[in-house]
Amino acid sequence: MMLSTEYRESIECRFHAFCKAVLHNEACNYYRERKRKVQREISFEYLQENTSFAPYSMDEYFVLQDKPTASAVNEQTVIIDNEKLATALLCLSEDWREIILMRYYLQLRDKQIATLLGKPRTTVNYQKNAALKQLRTEMEKMNDEE
Repeated sequence: MMLSTEYRESIECRFHAFCKAVLHNEACNYYRERKRKVQREISFEYLQENTSFAPYSMDEYFVLQDKPTASAVNEQTVIIDNEKLATALLCLSEDWREIILMRYYLQLRDKQIATLLGKPRTTVNYQKNAALKQLRTEMEKMNDEE
């Protein structure tokens, strides 16, 4: 089937018009999206020039902020990095401090602590909970004093 040249030219003109419309709409979408980004985003250059803080942060996981305190528990040395926590632990009785250090620093279970101390597991659990309660109140007192 042969198409007339006039018909072929009309198809080409419609196709060119369609392509121009698509390109125009895509350009409009691009500029609209760019305008939205400019309104919502802040460039790093602006942050560096116009703000007092640096646009980066530094992790302080291993930076010692307080003087470390060493405690001996079950023939092992436990180092406490937080000075407030070390002071609050010193307010506990020796037995309670030992239970807390074994549980949270040596990662021992209540049954293991009970075996090492020669006490029933329920007693160790009760003393641990009481020590945590007293430790919490001591830490709150220290925070209130500041």
